[in-house]
Amino acid sequence: MRRFLLLIVGFWAAQATAGGSFLISTDELATKLAAKLGQVRLVDAEGAENYARAHLSGAVNLPFMELEDAEENAKTGLPIFPRLAASKLEALGISRETDVVVYDSGDGRGASALWYILGFLGHDKVRILDGGFRKWLKEGRSVTQDAAWGGQPPVKVAYLAQPRADWAVKTQGLATSPALLVDARSIAEFSGKESGGARQGGHVPGAKSFVWSQLAGDLATFKDDAAMRKALTEAGLTPDKEIVTYCNGGLGRSTYLYAALKLLGYEKVKVYPGSWIEWAADPIRPIER
Repeated sequence: MRRFLLLIVGFWAAQATAGGSFLISTDELATKLAAKLGQVRLVDAEGAENYARAHLSGAVNLPFMELEDAEENAKTGLPIFPRLAASKLEALGISRETDVVVYDSGDGRGASALWYILGFLGHDKVRILDGGFRKWLKEGRSVTQDAAWGGQPPVKVAYLAQPRADWAVKTQGLATSPALLVDARSIAEFSGKESGGARQGGHVPGAKSFVWSQLAGDLATFKDDAAMRKALTEAGLTPDKEIVTYCNGGLGRSTYLYAALKLLGYEKVKVYPGSWIEWAADPIRPIER
């Protein structure tokens, strides 16, 4: 039995760090939690209200929208100021060595945002719960309204961020970049009929529209690989191309599309952290509608 447990722990580490899918099924997670293998930290990426309504037992709350950092995006081109992100993780008892499973309501936007930010910080042991809260609940698995650890704050730990600077896609470089810029927002936002809270409506000149939800599954975070590849190929988004995704604030829809592409083995893909809000903030920049 001991050997079996060690094999499972080894498998988890290998999958989380390299080569394997970054998704974890509800069955896998339930088995791991029941067997109490290692120190898994569950992180709910939804807003505080949804978290209070119900969440997985033991999960802590880190709303992904709290990680949007427009000032840092504009100043450095980075997704978030590393020290700010590290301080939030430290307060939740998460260190660089912690095995993390992130989840959201089930559509994948919030979970992909946290997964992306942790990856930017150099945290490799992080996975997304496939299907999220929606699938977990549909399967009749237990949820709670209780705060983690009986409402007591977690033991604060140190988080040593090692940001991956090469993930940064700066606004200044977009015009001369050979990458295909892909707008993950709605058609209404892309066409300029809706601004999405930005200063102006429209899209970055030359960008291609590919609405993120085209890849969304039912009780899965993503559709099956074949269906996703078909949709992407029909849109001209093939693995040989350099691709940069963006949405409104840089987290959520753009990171969802980024995660889907990474899941399919696309190597030359990045996120534009400033996204539309930053681009549209400068009235001098050109806009297409």
